Amino acid sequence: MDQCVIWGSGIIYESILNQVMFEIKKNNIEVIAIISNFDYTFSSSKDGFPVLHKEELYNLPFDYLIIASIDSYDEIKEEAILFGIKQNVIINGNIFNMPCFDWKRYISLVKEPITILSNDCWGGYIYHELYLPFSSPCINILWERESYIKFAQNPEYYFEQSLEIEQEGNIRYNQCPIGKIGYGNKKIKMNFVHTTNFQEAEILWNRRKKRINKNRIFVEFALPANIDNCNYLLKEFDKIQFPKICFYSGETDIKDVVYLPRFEWYVNYGKRADTLMFNDYIRNIKYLFKDIDILKLLNGEEDYVRTI
Repeated sequence: MDQCVIWGSGIIYESILNQVMFEIKKNNIEVIAIISNFDYTFSSSKDGFPVLHKEELYNLPFDYLIIASIDSYDEIKEEAILFGIKQNVIINGNIFNMPCFDWKRYISLVKEPITILSNDCWGGYIYHELYLPFSSPCINILWERESYIKFAQNPEYYFEQSLEIEQEGNIRYNQCPIGKIGYGNKKIKMNFVHTTNFQEAEILWNRRKKRINKNRIFVEFALPANIDNCNYLLKEFDKIQFPKICFYSGETDIKDVVYLPRFEWYVNYGKRADTLMFNDYIRNIKYLFKDIDILKLLNGEEDYVRTI
């Protein structure tokens, strides 16, 4: 059971309190104190938890500090780090509000960071939504699908290769920089869609490569069913040896390929049928989390689909 301190007793604290109590009931956590300068002035306890002043953190042993604030999160985090608290034990309390939240599953991703490989911005959206550091170089990259499948089948090879320039970016002509890795039939290309030049893209790629956890790689692939070579790509996806998921806008019996019936409803009957595309759907967390228990998925549990 993890010993936790909650810093903050305002709106976010109130919004997560029921889930915190549930995690206590499950014997996942024990809240040993609340840090609140405001409540400390007139109360010694709140909801059964001791209320302490922030200066008392110095002598308080705990496993995780949960910051229950949005507006002051960065400020509190900086202050906590000045107190000597390590960054990797500081948790954004708003995570308790996510659907299907479970402390043990979430903390497993904190203790052992997961490297998400994705063929679009999906990985970045997930890291952002889970308040986790980007532990992957595959952020803000748009791939040709064949190149991405090659990459996901053998990422160890590509992580060892140097990134080289294929095309320089040009803002005037709306061209993003394109990089290449590998040689011969292993050569792949990447479109760095959110950088202005290749030098910037290379710096970001190499910096993020240092965060890769080779012991915990997860592969995501988004594949609309209306492209010509989707059957070939599904078969190649099936060869990937890492934990994986393919979001597919059709139906197939290939393992780890998920068809989302809710997407079909939005396309045919939803108010945004004229603008909502498949990739938009799976990157929109408020839609996706209605279909997928993301913590189960990333932790390798098989019953992660919420709607079948």
